[in-house]
Amino acid sequence: MAGTGSSGATIPVFDIGQVLLRWEPRAALARITGSEAGADAFMQEVDFASWHGRQDAGRLVAEAVAEHSARFPHYAEVFAAFYDRWLDAVPGEVPGTRVIFEALRARGPVYGISNFSRELFDRTVPAHPFLGEFTGLVLSADVGINKPDPRIYRILCERHGLDPRTCVFIDDSARNVEAARAAGMRGIVFTDAGALSSELAAMGFATTV
Repeated sequence: MAGTGSSGATIPVFDIGQVLLRWEPRAALARITGSEAGADAFMQEVDFASWHGRQDAGRLVAEAVAEHSARFPHYAEVFAAFYDRWLDAVPGEVPGTRVIFEALRARGPVYGISNFSRELFDRTVPAHPFLGEFTGLVLSADVGINKPDPRIYRILCERHGLDPRTCVFIDDSARNVEAARAAGMRGIVFTDAGALSSELAAMGFATTV
């Protein structure tokens, strides 16, 4: 791997959901509600993305379930079941990326920034132990800030003494990658492991898929 000077992006920084782990809340909700149509109706009525996003920003799961069960009592069992059966929503690895992650980790530091509830992350790691191998990881819930807020990228760099110019941020969201670039990092919008390996190789990283 190349050096860590400011002249090149040499430190990988990974997102987790849809980069390292599959994130499939609709499929998990379909199993709870009995159909994809039921999952879609639930997600639209309760504004699922905003509701779950507050857990990513640090709201406790029990509080989230209680609040929304009071607002949408006909969905009380769905709210509870979604988190009781949390691992159904993160059912496995994104093909090929753990190999890249581990190859990079064997050669040097690898960091992470993820919108993730601390409670749910701690439930997820035993099922996917490689998530415990980050050199440093900033979870949105721990700092009360979700990507693409620019502060979360600065927190990673300040906490670990990183020059953002030496970092390359990998995320499936173009919006999050643009925020990382605005914070001084280079960025890769993740599509699949093969493309990621090629883009990293062009930046001087040795990876294996």
